[in-house]
Amino acid sequence: MPRVVKHPDIRRAELLDRAAGLFLRHGYDNVSLNDLIADAGVSKGAFYHWFPSKGALIAALAERSAREAFAGVEDAVAGCNGDALALLNAALRAGFDVNMKTGGPEQLAAMVSLLRPDNAHLYGRILAVEEALFLPLLTRLISDGLADGVFDTFDPEGVADMIYGLAARTNSNILDVLQAADESARGRAVDCLTTRFRLHGLAADRILGLPDGSVATLTRAQVEAMVAALPRNY
Repeated sequence: MPRVVKHPDIRRAELLDRAAGLFLRHGYDNVSLNDLIADAGVSKGAFYHWFPSKGALIAALAERSAREAFAGVEDAVAGCNGDALALLNAALRAGFDVNMKTGGPEQLAAMVSLLRPDNAHLYGRILAVEEALFLPLLTRLISDGLADGVFDTFDPEGVADMIYGLAARTNSNILDVLQAADESARGRAVDCLTTRFRLHGLAADRILGLPDGSVATLTRAQVEAMVAALPRNY
């Protein structure tokens, strides 16, 4: 039977997929390069051709994950014809919309696995790459809104950093939902997460000089839909 020769990009993507699965199941620190090579079913030379070190593999995974998420945000912004506030809200809603409309449960399950302490290294790398992509876009949207008189702030880049940082800090609230002992505790954790999203939105409103409720945040129904897709056992 003739050997199937795959396009280099396809082969590289397959190696990344398999590596991501191992990291999510076992944790970054518990997976060695030999484990990765054995799971991939390739020679060491072939593997090192793509990824000369574990760090290089992590960097590739982080960049791919961040760029996939960012592509959805860019599409949402490009498809919005409103003013600066509408563009900002389109960007902030895009993460939720993209996850829930395109294979969201699997992506959310992977995200929850990344929140485990033993996957902190991988998750940190992904966040670093995401931040490098998202902050310039948020800064541009806020700067444009300031120039148009929609926003009133003295530090567009600082506001962008604040908005991104607040979003990243909801991870502990998501874990509270997952670790709830019963449905009553789960409901309280969902309420807390919804309140935290609302608080972040109000903080953005105030620092941008907007009326309360201007910056879009997730409703309780949206939060419930998100956590319903999360695995109970992570």
